[in-house]
Amino acid sequence: MKHTLTFTLVLACSSLVSMAQGNYTIKGNLKGQGNERIMVKGTEGLITVEAKNNVFELTGQAGDEPFVTSVNTGIDRNLYLGGGKTGMYQPPLPLEIVLTKGANLTITGSALDLNLASVTGDALNDSFTAFRKAEETLTKQMSGLQKEMVESRIMGIKDAMNEIAPKMMENRKALSASRKKFIKEHPDAFASVYYLSMTARDYSAAELEVAYKGLGSTYKNTSYAKGIEAKIESQKIIEAGGPAPDFTKPDVNGKPVSLSQFRGKYVLLDFWGSWCAPCRAANPRLKELYAMYAAKGFEILGISSEKVSGQAQAEKMWKEAIEKDGLTWTNVLNNEVSMKQDLVQLYGIEGYPTQILLDKEGKIIARWMGAGKQLDDKLNSIFNNK
Repeated sequence: MKHTLTFTLVLACSSLVSMAQGNYTIKGNLKGQGNERIMVKGTEGLITVEAKNNVFELTGQAGDEPFVTSVNTGIDRNLYLGGGKTGMYQPPLPLEIVLTKGANLTITGSALDLNLASVTGDALNDSFTAFRKAEETLTKQMSGLQKEMVESRIMGIKDAMNEIAPKMMENRKALSASRKKFIKEHPDAFASVYYLSMTARDYSAAELEVAYKGLGSTYKNTSYAKGIEAKIESQKIIEAGGPAPDFTKPDVNGKPVSLSQFRGKYVLLDFWGSWCAPCRAANPRLKELYAMYAAKGFEILGISSEKVSGQAQAEKMWKEAIEKDGLTWTNVLNNEVSMKQDLVQLYGIEGYPTQILLDKEGKIIARWMGAGKQLDDKLNSIFNNK
């Protein structure tokens, strides 16, 4: 009996060790967190825990390869754009971390600056912390400029945009340069693979290919690396004015919609979001153009990317904006759970709104960022000069 009991205990302990190796643990101490919630998007859904006197701990199940996800706090860090807390707002940047089997991570920093917190515990997260440190000054500068812009708008200072916008553009260029520098100088870091996949739009197809070839081989079997390879090929097509990459996304009724089903019509891909004031301001003119040219073979396919946590909230804001703005063309959402294609990455979207016009064969005719007269002029030349 003793031998049987011993053998049973050994099996039980082995099973527990195996289970523990599949789990990750996150411990944290964030100044100003208090007793508010901490949320982590795990591989199997959202994990929420309440902190106690700034301290928290949570566990979850990890997958077979490194999984980059976000940590958020229940503390209100939104940047409100006027109209109080019921009006439009810009959500704060989350803290990006890497989840792997058996990881024991420690998060330290400030709750209000959660996106800049330090994450230690393994080489993958050490590389992410080093990446954040390299651009911390520029990130804080951009945050300050955004707040200054909002305050000026609320106060009705008309010339604020002319003064602050150029500074924001310079900051974005500096951030892009900083990220490229980090990736080049840290070819073996997992952060370099991940952030190259996230910033592929800052490279031409040839530049992206060179940057990717310069990376070490350690993480080139991950989905992030495979994504870069796909982007290189798609960007070559886009730059050559070839066929736009096909995709399938859910519409407002949850029905899958593919780009390829619009062949035979001129199609405008309108990248927008309910949170984007310039996008919403452009919708009345888009409605006029749609009314003018729809019968002649013009179609609009709206692609919304909502800056919120969770698909349910994304769908709510997206559908409310469609109804309020009276958009009658096909709209799809780029926030679905287990997203297989991120269209913002696939099409290298740098800002909102971005409009991409396709011909009847699905080839790219033109592309613009912002809403101006370019679309009006192009549609006029296509439909009124035949």
